[in-house]
Amino acid sequence: MTTIDPCAELKARIAEIKERFAVESVDATVTVRRDDGLYRHLEVNMPKSSAYWCEVMTWPGALAITGHTGSHVFRRDDDMIAFFRQCMVPHGPAWDVDTRYWAEKVQPHGERNVQAYAEDRVRAYIKQAAEEGEASHPGLVDEVEEELFSRYSRADLETEAGAKAALAAFEFDGFRFDTTGWEFTEYDYWFIYTCQVIAWTVAQYDARVPVAA
Repeated sequence: MTTIDPCAELKARIAEIKERFAVESVDATVTVRRDDGLYRHLEVNMPKSSAYWCEVMTWPGALAITGHTGSHVFRRDDDMIAFFRQCMVPHGPAWDVDTRYWAEKVQPHGERNVQAYAEDRVRAYIKQAAEEGEASHPGLVDEVEEELFSRYSRADLETEAGAKAALAAFEFDGFRFDTTGWEFTEYDYWFIYTCQVIAWTVAQYDARVPVAA
């Protein structure tokens, strides 16, 4: 599998979301409802975004965000605002953040909490594998189309479990799918967006409450 690059896909998705966030964060505001040491309650309003409202709350050892972007709890350092502050870099009106690193801090199961089935990628894997196997297994591409892709197929490629079951059951002229190295999941779109919201919120909070030298 040489033409499918999940890392490149992730970079492209992040770039797309950053561009979207740069537009949707215009006129956004942060209201500080509570600011008591490590106990904070920040209300974010984004009138130009479909995720137009969320809250960010911190307490010792944790940061929670909830609202139209979804709900996540992060745990890492005693002061999670300081944690996020030190691992984000401004990039125009958006931010460069380490999505994988931040995902590891989501409770209770790390990145498993923020990944979704990558149906389009799995379909691309199947198509590429069939095309590569066609020379040694003539008719493979047509069989895959009939058994996995056609409207009459009983294969369920819309879920990860269904796709894995269909792939395991498929056999044609000695050909079986080898899914070693296939990445069946990708980061949820709204989690990537949430990372931008958190970074932006921290920056807005710092602008209101300057960081001590």
